[in-house]
Amino acid sequence: MAFSASIIADSVSPAGARLTTMEVTLPRIVLSEFNTHRMFSRNSASSRAIPVAKRIAQVLSDPFIPTYWGANQKGMQAEASLAHAEAERAERVWRQALDSATRSAEDMEAIGAHKQLANRLLEPFMWQTIIVTATEWANFFALRDNEMAQPEIREAARLMRAAYNGSTPTLVQMGEWHLPLIQPEERDGVFEHT
Repeated sequence: MAFSASIIADSVSPAGARLTTMEVTLPRIVLSEFNTHRMFSRNSASSRAIPVAKRIAQVLSDPFIPTYWGANQKGMQAEASLAHAEAERAERVWRQALDSATRSAEDMEAIGAHKQLANRLLEPFMWQTIIVTATEWANFFALRDNEMAQPEIREAARLMRAAYNGSTPTLVQMGEWHLPLIQPEERDGVFEHT
């Protein structure tokens, strides 16, 4: 995977109210920050739903590895990056943690522990795909597509803003519906305006 954001459905009412649904992929480590935005209606894959062996294979084939290694300082932002040698060491330590987490998840599975626990060990290295719908995006973009935001959520927000700004909403008349995951061949008239 990698960072991504794409519009699934973009609707606007005759009164000008816009409702947009996106599919977004970002590192699992910033999911809690994403979820603090209460104006979003969202759903994403659960760590409890995917078998441990499959999740381990996903993490090993495409782990999340940070690309920015911020230097420790007071406050919430790492304004300066680590020097080159320290950044290389930080990445090695991250990859060691990945190896340890996958071995531990395998051990948990061998013990017979449920995937809802074993998969949690893998979360720092996972990509998360989210379906998100909202009418209000400005606050999110202002806070997260911002130099003060953590780089991982900032990259996702930058892609989301570009997708949003590049989309033209479809007019949805009164009695019609915003149906982001319903395919044209699935529409049997139940959701159509009569």
